[in-house]
Amino acid sequence: MKKLALYFALFFVLQGCYGQNPKTKSNTNESSLPDTIESGFYSVKNGSLTTEGYFENYLPVGNWITYLPSGQIKKMEQYKEGRKDGIYLSIGRRGYIEEQAVYKDGELNGRRIKFGTSGRVLLDEYYKNGLLNGHRTVYYDRGNVIQEESDFVNGEKQGETRWYTQDSKLVAVYQYSGGLFEGVNRTYYTNGVLRVEQEFHNNDAVGFYKEYYQNGNLKEEGYYKKGLKNGEWKEYSEDGQLVKTIKYKKGEEVK
Repeated sequence: MKKLALYFALFFVLQGCYGQNPKTKSNTNESSLPDTIESGFYSVKNGSLTTEGYFENYLPVGNWITYLPSGQIKKMEQYKEGRKDGIYLSIGRRGYIEEQAVYKDGELNGRRIKFGTSGRVLLDEYYKNGLLNGHRTVYYDRGNVIQEESDFVNGEKQGETRWYTQDSKLVAVYQYSGGLFEGVNRTYYTNGVLRVEQEFHNNDAVGFYKEYYQNGNLKEEGYYKKGLKNGEWKEYSEDGQLVKTIKYKKGEEVK
């Protein structure tokens, strides 16, 4: 609860600090609050929830708080000239923060974190101009165990993305450019041995393909052209002996 109290303090005193962030431009729908209240305090019930805050010149401004029927705070957000601007907090019934984010001019701008039970981090990501920008980490809901690590530029995956098992073993490494596969993608057995490596360009399988047995020996190899098998494909036994060769053209086996 000390941590929650600290967030409340930050919520009420840091609004001006976040006002220095650059302007963003996404299309987030900001608020269902009415536009018929000129000025003053406003309170409205939405089902079992109650939302309270202030209007100025027909626009919500300052701190707005949503309460549960028990009076416990469910949501805290800040508005400037009718748009979310500042710290946003969503709080669960047990008193733990479920989500914290930063808005500027009505759009996500900065760090956004989602929490699971007992305050464990489930998602840690960054936004700019209302789009994902920067490093993004997804966690399993069982402690500080990473499920996925990736990077984004203007809302699209860029560079290397890694996936892990619940016991932190690497299972896949994919390469992206502009949100599309670009480069060599690799998957792994849980013992760390390479399972498949395959080349992509502009999201299509283009170039070599290699698959391995769990003992590390080559299982199958060949090439793709424009997403289709092309040329010689070879299959091997687990002890490394060539067992079959098949020729392909535009994905069709050549007899």
